[in-house]
Amino acid sequence: MLSRRKEGPVTKFAQDHDIYLQKQKNPSLRRVYAHVLQNVADRLDKSFVLYYQRLKREAVRRRKDGMLQGYPRFKSFGRYNSFTYPDAYNGSVKLGTSLRKTKMYLSKIGYIPIIVHRKLSGGKNKRCTIKREGDKWFAVLEYQVADPSKPTIAIPKYPVGLDLGLISIIATSDDETFKPLQPLKKNLKRLRRLQQSVSRKKKGSKNRRKAIQRVNRLHWKIRSIRSDFSHKVSRYIVRRHDFFALEDLNIKGMMKNHNLARSISDAGWYQLSFDIKYKAERESKLVVLVSPKYTSTDCSRCGYRHEMPLSIRTFHCERCGFETGRDPNSACEVLNRGLQQIGVERSNSKPVEKGVQSLNPWEIQPFQEAGIVKSPNL
Repeated sequence: MLSRRKEGPVTKFAQDHDIYLQKQKNPSLRRVYAHVLQNVADRLDKSFVLYYQRLKREAVRRRKDGMLQGYPRFKSFGRYNSFTYPDAYNGSVKLGTSLRKTKMYLSKIGYIPIIVHRKLSGGKNKRCTIKREGDKWFAVLEYQVADPSKPTIAIPKYPVGLDLGLISIIATSDDETFKPLQPLKKNLKRLRRLQQSVSRKKKGSKNRRKAIQRVNRLHWKIRSIRSDFSHKVSRYIVRRHDFFALEDLNIKGMMKNHNLARSISDAGWYQLSFDIKYKAERESKLVVLVSPKYTSTDCSRCGYRHEMPLSIRTFHCERCGFETGRDPNSACEVLNRGLQQIGVERSNSKPVEKGVQSLNPWEIQPFQEAGIVKSPNL
């Protein structure tokens, strides 16, 4: 426990000094790397800084019990799931650059066995966070690398517009649709049973901890399925195109709709759009965000606005007679708006041709077997 000061505010630097004093009295704290302990005070300081910034931006909202919303929550033993080495570059964390390396050195802990699942970036290792998810542990390494070069494409050759949805998680202007996996919906019955099992156990018992661990393991499986699908789809799209137009959706506001919140969360819109953005920027490709208003009701060919309910999935323009799926039409309209932002007409760009920048057969096969991709261009 940190000592309390009688006068003046408790700052991060005061807490760092209290940690130093506590280490002199408590021998167990000496077995922990000093900067790892100080990082706890740094996290607490950032939490309160962000909390007071939120209070300035919006009116104070209170819960039924009178507590302020967003107030930093105390992290008990069961809720504190990570610790950080903030200066891994000084030798507190050591890891080889080869995939053959199976051990990592952590200061005050020693060598621990690991599985390196990807090649290291080759930059300077700045920070290392050891994170626990359920009964699994992960080491997150942050590297300082050079910023990717800015896109220099004046007229994109293979642009694409992307429309996010629930029936098809993403539709492209090339008339490709990706069906969502819905991992939460498929495992919801089992998840409810496991949560009921937790509620029946006595608090503080070993059986309750085991039941909580089973729930955490299922949550981790659901997140892993969604993340794996997002990375595969985003990589598939980024490799085939050089310009990307996305809708600037207010996903946080859409989650307030209680009828669609679970479906939107299960689809993983934010994660998919984030993966597309960072993968495109890493390869110096341009990403543009456009307004999502009336993208599904405006004709992508002539611009005529045709109001229709969401239950109608086929778009038919009353003016020019253009007919296509509702989602592909929305993706084409998103592409038109994206090209207008950079001053390029769609006629100057070329659609993705058959075989251009296609993936390897082993990369396409998982999508086709699972029925995730409907691609007439391949």
